[in-house]
Amino acid sequence: MINISDYDKSFTESTFKSKVDNMFVMLYTSIMLQDLTRVDHYIGDDLYKKYENKIKKLMESNQRQMYDELNVKSTEILNAEVEDDKIIIKVLIVSRYLDYTIDKSTGRMVAGNRDSRVQRNNYLTLEKKINAHELGISRKCPSCGANMDINYSGKCEYCGSIFNTEEYDYVITKLDEDYVDAMRGVR
Repeated sequence: MINISDYDKSFTESTFKSKVDNMFVMLYTSIMLQDLTRVDHYIGDDLYKKYENKIKKLMESNQRQMYDELNVKSTEILNAEVEDDKIIIKVLIVSRYLDYTIDKSTGRMVAGNRDSRVQRNNYLTLEKKINAHELGISRKCPSCGANMDINYSGKCEYCGSIFNTEEYDYVITKLDEDYVDAMRGVR
């Protein structure tokens, strides 16, 4: 494992973990809201398509995926390496939530369990260009120059352009999950 700060001078472990936790929660919230525009700038194209397809299938069947009481139990950096012109960091997030699907018309549960939380091991891969631009304090829309709050949404509220975080910071390029039964271990 490399020393990340040798390649990313702005890196601190605590800030990075907080950022990854926030990105993870925002992604799952966006799935519940069936609107990925809030996280488009935080996730890679392949991952975006994966969750876009999931949402499309849910919408076609008039259903909504719910992740109630979502929280991050722990976050651990598993590995960091440099490949070509980017830093690649693998992270384990242990999350807990109520995992169920509802019918949007009736509000009735059609799958899952809303009585007890599941625990999942989420394996994330994040990438950042080695010579990425500094984000700075103020983020401006690349198209119209308006101020943007990329922690809330990467979409400009004035012109609709997406802030390309990939040019500045880490993006999630892969996310795999394992179900964990706290009593019996990984399934």
